[in-house]
Amino acid sequence: MDVLNLLSSAASDAVGVLLIVVPLLLYRWLTDSVAHWPAYGTMRKDKAAIAGFLMGICLVAVTPLPGQPLSFDSIFNRGGPWDIDMDAFGDLVLDRMAAAPVLLLDRLILDDERLNLTLGVAAAGALLVGHAIGGFLRLRWRRAVATVVFDQIVAAMTAILTLYAAMLGLWLCNRLNFWIFLVGILAIQEYRYNLFGLFPRHRHFRLPRFRLPQ
Repeated sequence: MDVLNLLSSAASDAVGVLLIVVPLLLYRWLTDSVAHWPAYGTMRKDKAAIAGFLMGICLVAVTPLPGQPLSFDSIFNRGGPWDIDMDAFGDLVLDRMAAAPVLLLDRLILDDERLNLTLGVAAAGALLVGHAIGGFLRLRWRRAVATVVFDQIVAAMTAILTLYAAMLGLWLCNRLNFWIFLVGILAIQEYRYNLFGLFPRHRHFRLPRFRLPQ
């Protein structure tokens, strides 16, 4: 019975870890696929990702997170606001993801006296609009529309994953404590030796070119 409980617990943890990683892998697969399309390319994908990252930073800035103002104790202490199990973390992510766009819009309209958020959103929008106009000037209209759609998808996913990564990082700091340094070492080794292709310099996750728009 103890063995069955152990296996059940291990399987549950494995599924939980997989669910945590899946959004990141899906993002890698999507961005690598669109960058592989000659009409889109890596440069445009990177600029759309920068626009999304700016939006994501704005979302992080307006989203209330447990333990704010964040401190060493609130992040790492046992029993603190980030000492929650995987189910509670999933609920937290879904709740904050749903609320973040509305909170950002409210702040932009009602409470952005220093215009920090406005400048961030405007810069992201200008980057996307500029690329959209450039695409319609140099490409056939169908390809231009496809590149605009890809821009929006990459930017939106980057913004969402920026907020997700911020929450995931804080939660993992609490769950792993000093073991977080081991995770960092493993990430460095993955970057050097490319065992799983998780970093952009090695594209393992992409659609075949013949499946992309022609």
